[in-house]
Amino acid sequence: MNLPHRLACLALLAPLSLACASQAPSSVSASPTATNTTANNTAATKSSDFPLANSSHRYRFSWDGNLSGEATRNLSCQQQQCSFVTTASVPGIGSLDERSQFSWQEGRVEFEHYQRQLQLLFFPQSVRIVRSREGQVTTTDRKGRTRQYADQPDLIDSLSLEAKLRSDLVLTGKSQAEYALAEVKGVTVLTLTELPAETLELAEQRLNVRVFQRRNAEGNRVTTLWLDPKQQFLPVQIIHQDGAETYRMTWLGDTTGAR
Repeated sequence: MNLPHRLACLALLAPLSLACASQAPSSVSASPTATNTTANNTAATKSSDFPLANSSHRYRFSWDGNLSGEATRNLSCQQQQCSFVTTASVPGIGSLDERSQFSWQEGRVEFEHYQRQLQLLFFPQSVRIVRSREGQVTTTDRKGRTRQYADQPDLIDSLSLEAKLRSDLVLTGKSQAEYALAEVKGVTVLTLTELPAETLELAEQRLNVRVFQRRNAEGNRVTTLWLDPKQQFLPVQIIHQDGAETYRMTWLGDTTGAR
């Protein structure tokens, strides 16, 4: 896989998408069941507001141990209107800016607009996915080609998919079994299953986490997420396998107060 593709794959991990390495996660212990902590995770002051608190977090990512850097992920909402932004950089090689705009309507995440900008040395690349009110999704790939396909009720982009998963877990303790992911060439159906709970040691903390695995129909893109219930199911570790390539993203700490 060439370098632009590697950096683009790092972008796709930021959800339920992000970055990883080939060995198994640094698990300290595992438990067969997860504790339902929904009652302790209500962040909204009104039932109509998005249930996750505004936040900013730092991560370390790596690609098979050969390509590494840091990323910052910011979730910001004003009542029902939200943005989710991931920025990442590999010193001397490139940078990434990935963002999603979505709204919270009647207890649902409604995806509106997604954009990913990759700067590799002196060569910028951009991808856009826009959901219109006319029932169409318009996409622009990194080569500037435009496509359209029909919208569907539960369509979601890769970043707002993570927001939806976390909000579902905060409010109900449960996740959906399938998600319709908007991509440049069309819709991809992803399945999500829960694995046994684990305990991780990260950022000098011992974290009891719930573990979920997401995969496409072909099974060649698999993402495993370790979510911390005490931080509104924040992803504290993500491993993404894309064919022969493996990426890891690991939580470094909360930077919300530093913004």
